[in-house]
Amino acid sequence: MKKLIAYLRRLWLRFRRRHEIASIVQVSSRSEVPTKLGTSLYLVGDPPKWAVLKCPCGCGDTIDVNLMKARSPAWQLSVVNGKASFHPSLWMPKDKCGAHFWIRNGKITWV
Repeated sequence: MKKLIAYLRRLWLRFRRRHEIASIVQVSSRSEVPTKLGTSLYLVGDPPKWAVLKCPCGCGDTIDVNLMKARSPAWQLSVVNGKASFHPSLWMPKDKCGAHFWIRNGKITWV
């Protein structure tokens, strides 16, 4: 019975998770980022200093990704043909949802 419950939980989490970034929206300040992020990635500043997205696991948390090399930790963002890629992987702390994933060419790959 425990194996069945664990299997159903994994299956539920798999279908609840988002698997791609729908669009990229450029805004000039953090105050322009909506409270309901949906499936979009918001780039704050020009050049972008922050990337903001809703956690794709479905928990509803917001992930703020630092793109400034002067602050640590910092991620690298590349956008090719309107599709975003981040390096290194993105994660949420274990005390939150613990999501860990890559974004490559707009697709979310779970670790």
